[in-house]
Amino acid sequence: MLEDARDRVAAALRCTAREVVFTSGATEANNLALFGTARALRRMHGALPRLIASAAEHPAVLAPLRLLQNEGFPLRLVPVDACARADTAAMEEEARGAAAALVALQWANNETGAVQDVARAGALAGTGAHVHMDAVQGFGKLPWSDALESAGTFTVSGHKIGAPKGIGALRVADGVALDPILVGGGQQRGRRAGTEPPALASAFACALELALAEQPAFAARARAHCELFLAAVRASGLRFSANQPAEEGSRLPNTLSLTLHGVDGRALLPACDAEGLDLASGAACSSGAALPSAVLLACGLPESLARATVRVSLGPSLAAAAVREAAERFVRAARRLYEVADR
Repeated sequence: MLEDARDRVAAALRCTAREVVFTSGATEANNLALFGTARALRRMHGALPRLIASAAEHPAVLAPLRLLQNEGFPLRLVPVDACARADTAAMEEEARGAAAALVALQWANNETGAVQDVARAGALAGTGAHVHMDAVQGFGKLPWSDALESAGTFTVSGHKIGAPKGIGALRVADGVALDPILVGGGQQRGRRAGTEPPALASAFACALELALAEQPAFAARARAHCELFLAAVRASGLRFSANQPAEEGSRLPNTLSLTLHGVDGRALLPACDAEGLDLASGAACSSGAALPSAVLLACGLPESLARATVRVSLGPSLAAAAVREAAERFVRAARRLYEVADR
């Protein structure tokens, strides 16, 4: 069952089975990719490689990079625009001046939905840099990108595409040196010690196949639903701005980032919760945090507006009527905040 699942995942990811490393999820996979390749590059080159990423990466990427920086690795975080799109030209410049480089870039931003120029970043692999892509947000939402195949490593998460929580995968291209971060067993060619879970791996393979097959239909439906939600908010007269790119194809089809102007952002999520809306102010994994989104701060939003921003993600089971109802509830919650602000 386990090796059948590995074969199926490999076919879906357009790689060989020996390149698939099962993990407990995307966080572990990103940690393995970054710690493992950074330390392997140091061992092989006898010098510290330069770490390069955008300032709006997921915490599962930025936190390992910060820890590596504490170990002495030089870290360069390139700026992003108002929609969290990374400056890939700056990445190229940073990589060009390094004896060895590790470049990390997400396929799409998890908060604003901005799709990154992964093709330009992936081309850096041809210059000798190791390129890692956090591809979690793209699978099942975006058409396949050939840039993933040029990356030395990329990450996929199970629960983001309908598999149970607790399973993910790291694709490690043939020839990529990777020092393990979990040791004590020889599983998975020595790259990740620990007994693999056959049932979770099989469920992950099934979910990945379904997500890729259903991607065009899901994207079209989610895009239409996002437009429904946005149209209702615009018609309400609320003072708001959208933080995702306007061009179709440059953003995830199911993700909105909306900033309300002139309200107390600290009350926004509680007001939405009172309306029965499951929204977040930033990354879903930090939805209970009181701090403003680091992504939005990197985009240049002041803290007051970052706090007054909500992330709307529309899932595959929502019907158009439910989306309209959600928009109406969001407008009601916002209007109550404006009433308080105008007193």
